[in-house]
Amino acid sequence: MALDLPPLRIVDLDGPVAFRRWDGPAETSFVLLHGLGGSHLSWVQAAPGLAGLGPVLALDMPGFGRSPRAGRPTRLMDQQRLLGAFLDAQTEGPVVLAGNSMGGVVALLRAALDPERVAGVILTSSVYPMLRGPLPNPLVLGAFAAYDVPRLGELVVRTRSAALDPESFVRVGLRILTSDPSTIPDEVVSLHAEMIADLRTDPEAQAAFLDAARSITSYVKSRDAGRRAMSNVRAPVLVVHGRSDRFVPVGYAETALAAYPAWRGRIFARVGHVPQMEAPARWLAEVADWYASVLR
Repeated sequence: MALDLPPLRIVDLDGPVAFRRWDGPAETSFVLLHGLGGSHLSWVQAAPGLAGLGPVLALDMPGFGRSPRAGRPTRLMDQQRLLGAFLDAQTEGPVVLAGNSMGGVVALLRAALDPERVAGVILTSSVYPMLRGPLPNPLVLGAFAAYDVPRLGELVVRTRSAALDPESFVRVGLRILTSDPSTIPDEVVSLHAEMIADLRTDPEAQAAFLDAARSITSYVKSRDAGRRAMSNVRAPVLVVHGRSDRFVPVGYAETALAAYPAWRGRIFARVGHVPQMEAPARWLAEVADWYASVLR
């Protein structure tokens, strides 16, 4: 797989925000939002094909990827506010927000607060409010429980980062993120490893990660906050979820789809927490079909 990435751009939103833009033909722009610990690189396999529908912009939230925290807060509501500023600065007309994991919550929050601008939402293995039934993988539960404890969370993040070289760190992460890590091309692994290596020298990256992680935990535990956000979204919603997702069990997506029958749902067999990376062609096909039938 040969990736031809457009140049990295920077916009000043109370500090630098890095993003890439793939040009496209239509009036509707697609803005892509990464998950916790991720970056715009989690979209580089899908973005070129998606640009066949419209301009595509994939950004790094402050404290993630190539966007330094620069003293900015990184909780979910802070992220959605920054997203609003990014949309004002870089897009015109309607936008479709596609969010993976944490990015799905940010997309939902923005869509609920900005219904005039957001024409559609694509929740890709998004985070949802806690259910009584299915539980995430014990490793995931244990990690988030540790993140929530002052000083322990800092120790866990610092120790985990130092224990492995960047490429090993990425490959170990992909073992739990994906159903089949071999589906991720080596070039994509290398790009992520290069990013991880650079982030290790950023003194604010760990604090940004933990603030975001703790905010996700608060959102998940507060069922009312999640239901309020989902209920206030007026735009069409496409839910794409991996049946083998260890972070957010597929039952969460199925419960959301049952609660909001107007939403369209597609569950991918033998796919984990990053469908747009593990099955980019299938992800693109579902998005294109949804866009053509619902939005165009």
